[in-house]
Amino acid sequence: MRLVAVIALSLIATACAPLWQQRPASEPDLLWQLRHKALVKFDQWQLQGRTAITQGKEGWNAGLRWQENHGAYQIKIEGPFSQGGVTLDGDDRQAVLTMTNGQKISATDPEVLIKEALGIQLPVSALRDWVRGIPYSSIKVDRLELDAQGQVTHLVQQDWDISLLKYVPFGNYSLPTKIFIKNQDLSLRLAVTRWNHIE
Repeated sequence: MRLVAVIALSLIATACAPLWQQRPASEPDLLWQLRHKALVKFDQWQLQGRTAITQGKEGWNAGLRWQENHGAYQIKIEGPFSQGGVTLDGDDRQAVLTMTNGQKISATDPEVLIKEALGIQLPVSALRDWVRGIPYSSIKVDRLELDAQGQVTHLVQQDWDISLLKYVPFGNYSLPTKIFIKNQDLSLRLAVTRWNHIE
């Protein structure tokens, strides 16, 4: 009962302020619970940025445009690879990769599609959660570190190590703008220059 009362009082005290403006509670976990609940429902957004991908001895720098709309996504990777850029469209049933020359390749799994077409093991499904600053919902969380505002700063899931180094206010949220992701074979650095709502 005491825990319920603490949570209720915290909700009342912070209900009128955006999450990123709330003063740190004595328990960052409480703010994290509020953030997580809100960000899971945040499924209509756009981001623009740049990414640097390194796999083995190869590396690519690319522009990135990403749009999510209720589970449907479009990811444009601009400028890398010999093709000059690719677009990935998909949802939970199918992913379609469009090359610069117009060639289309499809698969049920976006990771398999990217691997077969471009030779990169890119964790597309997990990135859809990580870019919002929350764990990927389909795999176990091995490590989760929070700052005083309840924002994830370090996350380990399976063999992926994710560092979220910077957040910015965005409406009633705070969202990452600098993310480093790595495993044994690949590293990805993502710098988000703009977040947008979509209708």
